[in-house]
This record gives sequence, C-alpha cells and structure tokens, in this order.
Amino acid sequence: MNIKKFVKGGKRKMNRLIYKILKKRKEKQYLKYIENHKDNVVDAFYDLVMCPDMDWFDWEPIHVDLYERILKHDDSKYLVEEFDAYRKQYYPVNEEEKILNAEAFEKAWEHHWKNNRHHWQARSFDICENDKLSKEQILDCLENVLDWMAMGYAFNDRPYQFYEKNKNEIRLPKAQEEFIEKIIYEGIDKQYIKRGV
Repeated sequence: MNIKKFVKGGKRKMNRLIYKILKKRKEKQYLKYIENHKDNVVDAFYDLVMCPDMDWFDWEPIHVDLYERILKHDDSKYLVEEFDAYRKQYYPVNEEEKILNAEAFEKAWEHHWKNNRHHWQARSFDICENDKLSKEQILDCLENVLDWMAMGYAFNDRPYQFYEKNKNEIRLPKAQEEFIEKIIYEGIDKQYIKRGV
C-alpha cells in the first residue's frame, strides 16, 4: 500500500468534510441574516405607519396591501436562482469561494432585482401616467423605503444617508423619485435631517 497516496486521499476527504461542515454553518448564518432582515422590514413598516411626520399620507387604502407584501419581502432569496450565490457572496466559506462566485452572484442579483420591485432597478423604466403613481407603484416605493430603513437598522444609518450617497446612480421616473424623497425628507427622516445626524 502506498502510504503517501493513502495520506493524500485522507486529507482530501477531510478537507471535503470540513468544507461541508463550514458550508452548513455559513448557510445557517445566511438564513438567519435573511430572517433578521425580514423582521426589520416588518419593524420598519410599523415605524413608518406610526411616524407623526407621515400624516400627509393616507394609509387607509394601502396599509393592508403593503403589510401583505412585506410578509413576502425578499422571499426570492430562498430560491435556487439566488440562495447559493448570495450565501457565497456574503457568507463565504473562504475567500476563494467568493472570488469564484462573482459571475453567479451577478446573475443572482439580476434575478433578485427583476423579481422584487422594491429595488429601483426594476422600476427605472416605469411609466407614470400624467406624473401620477399607480397603487402598485406607490407600494413599490413604500417597500423600497422600508427596505432602506431595515438595512439602516442593521448597519446603523438612515435612509436619507443611503439615498444621499447613492442618488446619482438611482434612476427613477420623476414621480417615484419625488414620492420617495418626500417620504425620506418630509417623513421618516425629517427630525434627523434637522439635527444634522
């Protein structure tokens, strides 16, 4: 028996086993991240609906639809088209796995925004009849802001801070842009902007 071959084969098996264990651990961490984000979106919903500076918005015809929508927020991240590539991007077993995942992640990201209208990329070519938003477009914009709020809870910033950093890249129809800015600057972040936070 060739001892070197035996040892080498044993190392490979051990490495595969370690990889499988680490992969499972990373998958659990990523699943927890998704669940935390979804919980934060629900918290953001309550914060937005209860915000005293949002009294200019009529919640009555829309709050039930918005709540139903946020219960499904980011569910596409569980799909085979997204899950593994996202996990490898944000919870890689090692740096090599992340590097080799670049192309798969681009495809997963494209699948994600094309199937989740709370991402502005999915709405950049929307048509707003007479500069008026449809009910669906209002829901899209509200969920967009809720997503930014939820990310802010996790990363300790505010939607207006994210928007200010990224608004030159965000391409939306004027009516959607104005609605989102009104929510941010005259609603949820009004008090923070006044204080210069």
